[in-house]
Amino acid sequence: MRVLFDIGHPGHVHLFRHAVRQLMANGHEVLVTASEKDVTARLLRAYGIPYVSLGSSGGGVAANCGRTALSTLKLLKTAFEFSPDLLVAVSPVRAAPVARLLGRHCLGLDDTEHARLAHRVYGPFVTLLLTPECYGLDVGPKQRRYRGYHELAYLHPRYFTPDSAVLEREGLSAELPYSFVRFVAWSAAHDVGHCGFSAQGRIRLVRELAQYGRVLVSCEGKASPELACHAFHAPPHLIHHFLYHARVCVTEGGTTASECAVLGTPAVCMNTLYAGVQDQLQHQYRLVFGFHSREYEHEAIRTAVRIANGQVAGRREWRARSYRLVSEHIDVTRYLVETIESILHGAIAL
Repeated sequence: MRVLFDIGHPGHVHLFRHAVRQLMANGHEVLVTASEKDVTARLLRAYGIPYVSLGSSGGGVAANCGRTALSTLKLLKTAFEFSPDLLVAVSPVRAAPVARLLGRHCLGLDDTEHARLAHRVYGPFVTLLLTPECYGLDVGPKQRRYRGYHELAYLHPRYFTPDSAVLEREGLSAELPYSFVRFVAWSAAHDVGHCGFSAQGRIRLVRELAQYGRVLVSCEGKASPELACHAFHAPPHLIHHFLYHARVCVTEGGTTASECAVLGTPAVCMNTLYAGVQDQLQHQYRLVFGFHSREYEHEAIRTAVRIANGQVAGRREWRARSYRLVSEHIDVTRYLVETIESILHGAIAL
């Protein structure tokens, strides 16, 4: 049978790539469509996944709305020609309406409670919505909760093995302490009115972390001159090896924080958004330290420095917390493939 995966963000490449391979191995025809956002195309090429481009993404909220409309029309044309039995996407603002127009089912995934506009767009059209058990919204009978996170679809030990040799690309080794910092652009529709570190806070954070080893900075968009000298240059599909071996990760993005938690690397997350996943990772597993207001920027930096210099806990303790996290959750790729095939074979009443 035929399945179409629509990808709107680089993180979705990681999320779906093992499911795509497994479905193809099981004899299904799979087509991937994707927006050219950030490093999405580079990731798809690195993983050897052919895809149909739906055009560029980004450039602010107004530009994003226009590009989403155009890319939805491209998706409609592509889906009409491919004739999928099922469309799959995260926050399926394109895939769900297209599926309805074609008389097909749409399986959606979501872990972002604050994306209210997207919920209103795809809600009436999605067939089934998979959300983590800790997702903070109840969206009705279409919702199915599972005990896991998106990041377990690709960082579960069945799929990811850290390789310290990769660190040599940045002149590092597993024995040398370093910090990883991730800054985001804050240009998505659900980012309106929200923020992370201030410009001066970013510089101060990196300067203070640099006292305890190298600092690698991954930044959406153009980095300031003070941060550019710390730029992370390795290919994006290798980033998780660097996150695994980092002493601490400081990020403005929830996905990176969740990735670190699964890997056993403590993460300091600075943004004004609420997410059930990060809330659970902070309070139940103590692997994420969340700060949700600029008022706490100083405290966020201080916490990152304390972790970097080993004052909070040792690597063995962080790994033990991660081991507990993974052992208490499911293999999300396996769950996703089983759900897709159950829909295809009519085993789930829709």
